[in-house]
Amino acid sequence: MNLIADLILHNGYVITLEEDMESAEAVAVKDGRIIFVGTSKAALPLKGKDTKVVDLKGKALMPGFIESHAHPLACGESFLEVDCSPGTTNSIEEILCAVKEKASTLPKGQWILGRGWDDSKLSEKRVPTRWDLDQISPDHPVFLKRTCGHVAVANSKALEIGGVTMDSIDLPGGHIQKDVVSGEPTGILEERAQELIPIPEYSDESLREGMLLAQEQFAKWGITTIHDLSAQKRELGVYQNLFKNDELSVRYRLWLWALPDLHEPGVLNEVIGLGIYSGFGDKFINVQGVKFMLDGSIGGKTAAVKESYLHSDGNMGILYKKESDLAPHVISAIKSNLRVSMHAIGERAIDQALNILEKAAEEAESAVSMRNRIEHCTLANEEHVKRFKKLGVVVGSSTGFLYPSADNYVRVLGKERAERVFPHQWYKKYGVIAPGNSDVPVVSGNPFLGIYGLVTRKTEGGLVLGEDQGITVIDALKAYTIDGAYSSFEEDILGSIKENKLADMIVLSENPLFIDPEELKDIEVEMTVFNGKVTFIKEGTAIHS
Repeated sequence: MNLIADLILHNGYVITLEEDMESAEAVAVKDGRIIFVGTSKAALPLKGKDTKVVDLKGKALMPGFIESHAHPLACGESFLEVDCSPGTTNSIEEILCAVKEKASTLPKGQWILGRGWDDSKLSEKRVPTRWDLDQISPDHPVFLKRTCGHVAVANSKALEIGGVTMDSIDLPGGHIQKDVVSGEPTGILEERAQELIPIPEYSDESLREGMLLAQEQFAKWGITTIHDLSAQKRELGVYQNLFKNDELSVRYRLWLWALPDLHEPGVLNEVIGLGIYSGFGDKFINVQGVKFMLDGSIGGKTAAVKESYLHSDGNMGILYKKESDLAPHVISAIKSNLRVSMHAIGERAIDQALNILEKAAEEAESAVSMRNRIEHCTLANEEHVKRFKKLGVVVGSSTGFLYPSADNYVRVLGKERAERVFPHQWYKKYGVIAPGNSDVPVVSGNPFLGIYGLVTRKTEGGLVLGEDQGITVIDALKAYTIDGAYSSFEEDILGSIKENKLADMIVLSENPLFIDPEELKDIEVEMTVFNGKVTFIKEGTAIHS
């Protein structure tokens, strides 16, 4: 072999995730692709005078993580907003302090935006209200999204701007929460009711700054490919500018927002009209398909469940649209060679998604082979899983929720129902591909928290839910790598370490194959390689070149 490598990583334990080659010692890279996998002795002769050589000191090297469901631009925006996430603000009082501090830096009338609050983790164990926010920000419109993004709280100023009063009626697929005594809006807006508040957009430069910070965090987590499940013109513009300026350090797979929902205009007709199809783009940025919203979230008690939420006066969540209204749009996309993704968390929403895909399969033979996706599938039952297999569905399984969020599932669903969330043993049994994800910024994007949940089925509070649905470490690693590649028809170029695949790899602080599963959540990424270039090195790491 007369090739001279750009990068050689040697003296390590290479977890290839290839069936016929479980491990190796070294990897060599040239022009963004892997040119050799094997022993250190065979790799080092590929060194030239300009080759970067990294001694892994026995550390584990594995494929870069594929985050199969995320909202990257929202991650970027979160760096520009008030951080209301657990750990940063642990009470309503702390949220108010953070908002007050932000207000002190802004002129009266300027918007204050924030996200991340989780009533299940606030010390008051309740949602914040307009009256809470009015205490410290009467002159600024304030809009704070819950961690799930399906619920928000607005202060009186924001409600006034949006024209929301006690006489306002609910939008289809949305709910304005009102005080049971006075009838006044509490400030809590569920699902599409959030659209009533005209949130200002960030400038292009602000979005660029936020995205650069987000990409730094993705690299620290070892994420090298992200499926953006809320892509619009704005996202496409930001990603293209990052690429043009040589600032792109993640591959973006775009699922374009199909219909007008949650402050997003929807681009289905434009995309079909332009003749854009799934796969359009290149190895850095490409279009995967279009995404439809069917229901809400469990934490917000808006996911469309079959049994009512506990202590909720019969609340069974929200379906955004009637099946008969949604199906023609989905079928139109599929007939236009656009794959579809449908957000479905509760059983009723999963039923709706499957019913629509069955209708699509009757009208278009290609539907079953397109690897159409259903997102989250938190409460999928065994019959659902059998139907997934029959329809060729890929499940975008939000296993990153298990550790940080499933304690709350027990509170709002009961333990018996919570035991069966994210049923990965059923997926394995029936041969359903179900890549893991975090839905970041809904919860932390650290893949090892999701991997820990998949293997141990343990929550942050120490509960073990559905232990029989736990999977092996190898299968959990595949859920965040090769399974994600399968979901975009890219298993031939991504998701494992093999010659001629794209050189996206990460070095780990511990080898996940040889430690106690309890330690999986504590593994850190020490180096990230994207497209053959090192994009992150942890300070103080023992590995060096």
